[in-house]
Amino acid sequence: MQKIKTLIVDDEARIRRGIERLVLSCGEEWEVVATASDGLEALALFEEADGDVDLLITDVKMPEMDGLTLIKEAKKRYSFYPLLISGYDDFAYLQTALREGALDYLLKPVDREQFRQRMAEIAQTIDSGRYQRHKKGEMERGEKKLVQTKQTQTLSYIASMDIDTSALGYWVDEFPKGSYTLLDARIDTMPVKSRSYKPNDWKAYYYALENILGELIGDYAASGRQGWSWRGGESDFWALLYRPAEDTEGEEDWEAEAGRMAERIRSAIGRFTPFTVSVSYGEPIEDLYLLPEAKRRAIGLMNYRFLYGGNRTFGPTFAPEAGPGIAGKELSAVGQKLKRAVEQGNAELADEQVKSLFELLEKSDSPAFLQSAVQNALVLVHSAGLESAPGISDAAPIEEELARVGKAANLNELKMRVKQATDAVVGHIVRSRESGNIKPVELAKTWIKEHLEQEVTIKKIADRVFMNPTYFSEVFKLQTGETVLDYLTRQRMERAKELLADPKPKLQEVSVKVGYQDVKYFGRLFKQWTGLTPSKYRERLHGGGDGSGNEQ
Repeated sequence: MQKIKTLIVDDEARIRRGIERLVLSCGEEWEVVATASDGLEALALFEEADGDVDLLITDVKMPEMDGLTLIKEAKKRYSFYPLLISGYDDFAYLQTALREGALDYLLKPVDREQFRQRMAEIAQTIDSGRYQRHKKGEMERGEKKLVQTKQTQTLSYIASMDIDTSALGYWVDEFPKGSYTLLDARIDTMPVKSRSYKPNDWKAYYYALENILGELIGDYAASGRQGWSWRGGESDFWALLYRPAEDTEGEEDWEAEAGRMAERIRSAIGRFTPFTVSVSYGEPIEDLYLLPEAKRRAIGLMNYRFLYGGNRTFGPTFAPEAGPGIAGKELSAVGQKLKRAVEQGNAELADEQVKSLFELLEKSDSPAFLQSAVQNALVLVHSAGLESAPGISDAAPIEEELARVGKAANLNELKMRVKQATDAVVGHIVRSRESGNIKPVELAKTWIKEHLEQEVTIKKIADRVFMNPTYFSEVFKLQTGETVLDYLTRQRMERAKELLADPKPKLQEVSVKVGYQDVKYFGRLFKQWTGLTPSKYRERLHGGGDGSGNEQ
């Protein structure tokens, strides 16, 4: 039998020693973990033992803190059985003791045989309680595992490409509110020896890969957060990391944490299997209805392994190196402008960015760099298509595009490759938008503009246009070239600019009027979108300061 840990409390040392001898005489299963002279000392002992006490035997009347108060205070934090011993035969004490969960109320002097008989009954009660707690714990763990399994199945289904989500309802309600980062782990080029693998070998390896990923996510969840993992196709695996909304870590820390998890996945699979994997992940999403888009972002980043090789991690801040004579920031800026033009379905603007790109590339005399830079541009264009028009992967296979670049004879041919790919993706996006239903999107835009200062979620917006939230998110991105949340944020920032033109309102008031209760978060977001803090933006509007003294 498991030891029954007992704490004895009495203000008379002689009685404490006597009770301790009586307890130990009741059998080997009894253990006295500590004794105390009053309730306050006993509470400190409870804390030292981290509540690992099964039975509390206490006197009723003691200095500092009496036995009944001790039981009441200790019960607030710990689970145990109380037994009271007192020299006062007072029915009021007995009633109070029973209300506080006491197993019994014994009078001094304690009868030895009666005590041993009562302790044998208490031992059975405690053992039965342990069994009940064990069974309850098993049931709770089983229920939690069932919920986790159901959530994983939902995520796996939602993350599948080209699915009909119109009948899924409000599936995100099954998940906690907060930030999510989706990671894609894909097996790189198979080792030569894998050609001799039999079906059962592959089955065992894929099972091992799933287990490795599952254990890593389990360790992550053990830190107080949550995570899910599932297998996608034959050689790709997915993990979703969750951070609570109240978590105070900044976005940079959150991205760094996702990066560390990506590295652990890559390292563990390389250590325990004959394979290597590349891992990619995009920016965190605040709404799980954007999960399909997060998947497309991760796939877009994964395409960089065609350029830079496998066994690497590609995060949202990944950027190719610039070549001789070209500033890295300048090249990156043109690439991002090209991607945005493609997302918007703006053929004219996309042509301008292709022209700007090659004006930069003409400064380089390295053929290897030229090919790499053009391949990078194609990855960006393809990623824009993935994020803006589901099904683009079938229309423009990225592997074929990259292979053609390697066979190009001169810079003009490279330019033609980028131009053709850009035209194809823009055309696909435009056709997709023309075939969609524009009216719900326009209604949603109007509703968003009218409710900027309220808490706005994709579910609320979708309800207004009578659409499934997941499907609505896809349609909105298809029609506008930006996500619902990006559109909402952009409208809020534009409204904030208008409010900041008035020097009177405090920044806190402006923040609340555009839907942000946290003025620091609003300030950080405003700077991301405008390049200036709200205070600096207002100062610039008013020629260096407003003189109001209201800035915070």
